[in-house]
Amino acid sequence: MATKLIFVRHGESEANADHRFTGQSNAYALTERGHRQAEAAAKWLDGEPIDAVYASDLRRAYDTALHIAHANNLPVRPDAGFREIFAGAWEGKKFDELPALFPEDFGVWRTDIGRAVCTGGESVADLQKRVRAAVERVVRENPGRTIVIGTHATPIRVMQCIWQNISLSGMKDVPWVPNASITTVLYEPDLSWHDVHIGMTDHLAGMTTALPQNV
Repeated sequence: MATKLIFVRHGESEANADHRFTGQSNAYALTERGHRQAEAAAKWLDGEPIDAVYASDLRRAYDTALHIAHANNLPVRPDAGFREIFAGAWEGKKFDELPALFPEDFGVWRTDIGRAVCTGGESVADLQKRVRAAVERVVRENPGRTIVIGTHATPIRVMQCIWQNISLSGMKDVPWVPNASITTVLYEPDLSWHDVHIGMTDHLAGMTTALPQNV
């Protein structure tokens, strides 16, 4: 029996609103709109037979997942495997500062993200390995169940490459999913997947927010 995974990108954070590269910084909370987006996601998922809620242990993803967990009388299981990329020297910097500060490394991020390495931080390739391992562990732990995973934009983007058979060299053509968007995928016990739906936002109405496409 298939395991249904429901990925929810965190709602708008203070760093999103201030156009900052957050990475694994835990200094930024959800904005008021971010909480409203998370609540809208929780309401949209009403009726799903949710068995467990996992989340990145970074507060913006964890607090987004709390809205869904509370609606289902479940705890949130924090899991560092679902963290955003560790961005090293980029963390907390404004996006418009990064090209001048790190022209070579951030230039690769903007033009060929799949082979990017954050200055003093994690590579996108290593992020993909980390997140994939966390996803497969959750599937093995929860056969036949419906699981929510609160996470971040880059983890969803690298997993989209896997689900859609896109190499990291093609990741530059994969768009960012919006804040509090919902992505679903079914996993079989052999860890194959099907029925992938990326970045659904119908529940957000006029509240949709997203990273700039040139980031």
